[in-house]
Amino acid sequence: MEIENLKNLSISNLILIILNDKNDDVLRQYAEIELKARLKNVSYNYNDILHLDDKVIKMRGLDIDNYLISPNVNMQQFMETYFKYYNRSRLKNYDLDKYDSLLFSEKHLIDERSFRKNFFSKLCNAELKNINKRINNGDYEYQKELLLEVKKKLENRIEERKLFKELIKDQGREEGNLLDSILSCGEAMNQLWGDPYLSPLNNISDEEFYKLLRTKLGKLKLDIAEKLDESDLFHSNTFDDLYGILFVSKDSSKLKLQKKLLLQQARNGYRVNYDTDTMKESLKNFE
Repeated sequence: MEIENLKNLSISNLILIILNDKNDDVLRQYAEIELKARLKNVSYNYNDILHLDDKVIKMRGLDIDNYLISPNVNMQQFMETYFKYYNRSRLKNYDLDKYDSLLFSEKHLIDERSFRKNFFSKLCNAELKNINKRINNGDYEYQKELLLEVKKKLENRIEERKLFKELIKDQGREEGNLLDSILSCGEAMNQLWGDPYLSPLNNISDEEFYKLLRTKLGKLKLDIAEKLDESDLFHSNTFDDLYGILFVSKDSSKLKLQKKLLLQQARNGYRVNYDTDTMKESLKNFE
């Protein structure tokens, strides 16, 4: 891993590098610097973000190839990850605080809560077409029962997602914050404890703060930042949601390669093997 490439990695990827003591110390140090740089002007601090994925990493390990954020990801791994680690009952029962086993950055790829027609929906629709084609062609008769089961689960998620979106809309209307409710929906957004809001000059070092104090322009910046931090505009729900979306979208943009690979494979008819022990066990437990 080249240090200059750290800027292209997702937050969860940086966390994996930092927490792995088998990595080169210099690489870990620069990964820490990169992560801290992304948190400037954000209401979260470094330690909170660093431990965002603790529980998942303890379960699934430090190897990047165990995760969907791997540059070597494929459709087999994607479907196994979805059925094995995504806690579907969270959405089905509207229990959004229930725990699942995905990294923060993996939730840009598996996002059941977004109101937009996102990457996850596109990929599932492409896989549904592949499954229907395989069933109709009869090429995999021995897998037909499994394929029908997967098809049903993927079709159910579409209907349940519609019901969930209507519930959120109804709640938003009742509480008078429909726009806020829609903006704040998303798996990654939901994992963050409260929306990340703009906090001007937050998470800067003592050295950076001192440099600002030494000049008139620096003092002006500090004064403006303080006034913004006290402003009702910068602490409105809608503004916080918009800033949260920006924070999450920037991290999601680091996974362009993974999204491209997976969509290409799905649209080119990649044949996921649902007859593996891992897949069958995961399907059995998937609600």
